[in-house]
Amino acid sequence: MTFARLRLADWVVLLAALALLLVTAADWYSTKGGEQARQFEQSAPTLGEGAELADDAAAAAEGEERNAWQLDGAIDRLILAALLVTAALGVFAAFRRAAGRRYEGAMSPAAWAGLAAAVTSLLVLYRILQEPGSDNVTTVQIGAPLALAVLGLMAFACANAVRAEEEGREFRELEPAQ
Repeated sequence: MTFARLRLADWVVLLAALALLLVTAADWYSTKGGEQARQFEQSAPTLGEGAELADDAAAAAEGEERNAWQLDGAIDRLILAALLVTAALGVFAAFRRAAGRRYEGAMSPAAWAGLAAAVTSLLVLYRILQEPGSDNVTTVQIGAPLALAVLGLMAFACANAVRAEEEGREFRELEPAQ
């Protein structure tokens, strides 16, 4: 196994898969009260009683913020599972390419990873548009849009990896036998 076999698209798939794991830990949602507490924390003085108030505001904001691991709805659990499966497929596709193994089925591991990224991005987009809780209170934080961006990048890179695999296969079939 050598990572020298990886093309640029394979590297992007691998890095996007790892980034997906990091994005799940970022805040996806908060509330208007949580945002106000976070703003107060950032503007509060750092010494004396202001520091204690800032700590209280930080605790209040943290209590209102949720990441992909903390959401309780069935769709949220489905999205988390889809994110984890997509990340695993991306890592598997890159390692299989690094090992130099060819696929024998209809779809390569990169194609499966790309399909998973596309489906998962639709689920995340749905969740961004249909926020958990009351739409008047809940606010979307940076984690959910970042997940959507990483999934889009991963789907695009997987498509390029599959295209490169197909071009390589056609080239091998055209070579004269020796």
